[in-house]
Amino acid sequence: MIGQLCVKIVGKESGRYCVIADKIDSTYVIIDGNLKRRKCNINHLELLNKRLEIKKGASTEEIRKAMEKEGIKITKPREKKESKNKQKRIRKSKNVEGKPKKEKKNAPKK
Repeated sequence: MIGQLCVKIVGKESGRYCVIADKIDSTYVIIDGNLKRRKCNINHLELLNKRLEIKKGASTEEIRKAMEKEGIKITKPREKKESKNKQKRIRKSKNVEGKPKKEKKNAPKK
């Protein structure tokens, strides 16, 4: 099972190729490759007929090299965009000291 080439079919990374790097138990495995290394349910993977020659717990670099050797294109992760420093709006206080509160027009006077 380790080294099995798969396609993720559920989640935000669906449609991406990955490789089983380690087996946790009967339902969960560690996947890596063209996505972030993570724990994944086997039911969320479509197993393919190819198996890559990797060792149990292989590093991300080793797995990506093995995938490139098989002819699978590796996409690079997106770089984080720099956030612009937005000025925070200063909220005006409702009751400023020194000013009397306004009474409602329809309220009965005492």
